[in-house]
Amino acid sequence: MIKKQISILLLAILLQALFFIYPLSGNSGILFNLFLFCPLPLYFLGILFGYRYVIFASIPAILIIYTYGFNIAITYSLFFALPCVYLSYYIGLNKVSGSDAKEVIWYPLSLIFSKIIMLSLFLSLIGILFLGTNIIDYNETISTIYSDVYQIRPDLEQTIQLNNIALMSASLPSILVAFWILIFLVNLWIATKITRKIDSNARIWDGFDEISLPKHFIYLLMAFLVLAFAAQGIIKVISITGATAILMGYSINGLSVLHNVTKNFNLRPLVLTTLYILVLLFVPFIIPVTILGIMDYKNNLRNKIKSRR
Repeated sequence: MIKKQISILLLAILLQALFFIYPLSGNSGILFNLFLFCPLPLYFLGILFGYRYVIFASIPAILIIYTYGFNIAITYSLFFALPCVYLSYYIGLNKVSGSDAKEVIWYPLSLIFSKIIMLSLFLSLIGILFLGTNIIDYNETISTIYSDVYQIRPDLEQTIQLNNIALMSASLPSILVAFWILIFLVNLWIATKITRKIDSNARIWDGFDEISLPKHFIYLLMAFLVLAFAAQGIIKVISITGATAILMGYSINGLSVLHNVTKNFNLRPLVLTTLYILVLLFVPFIIPVTILGIMDYKNNLRNKIKSRR
């Protein structure tokens, strides 16, 4: 058993370092996106063995990445290693219940999902404040970033017509927070599938159709929306980012509701496939899905729909 753990630990160290370093080597193409899977080996360790193994795997990987620069190592630690340690801690939380003390109750997936939303928002806020603590410095930094991108890829200047600095400064953090939510969530989903194949005794996960956000998220959304319209400067940018994070969470919540209420449909695979195709091809179609997720803020919409049906 110890040999198995050591082997998986070494493999996780090598994979996460490789995934992060490969794009830095100057290579392009589809393998450039390997860094998107940096959390995958860490999640895998966290589910199988616990968050302590995630710490043991992160430290050597950070030292390897440090050879490419101190700032790069700090970036990896902040945006990948530490979040995975944090989430792996909750992934491994459980308690034993029942008279025979054999039933294991795991930390709910919905609460892990809500922590992914807030963690992604926190990382995006760090990025905003790093770019500038006031709106003038922030806008100047954003302009410099886009100018550097245009120098590397002149063709993008024709594709991305962003002459409005206010739009640029507001859109970038929203893109980042959506990026972090998807990265942490998709890698967690892949890791759960892999661990179930390897170890049938790994934690039992709730179904995607049971995901829901805590009730207080609706109040956070309202506060962020009010500040997004009323505030100015860097507070406005932060508020827009916060609203984007919560709305994306409710979008996923809405998809979960649809997965739940279509359980007994004969044409369920066709309905869900059509839904995802519409969302991918026509992005505005996510709006009614998000509204559906917001309507479930009391976490009882699934039962209401089923009772009426």
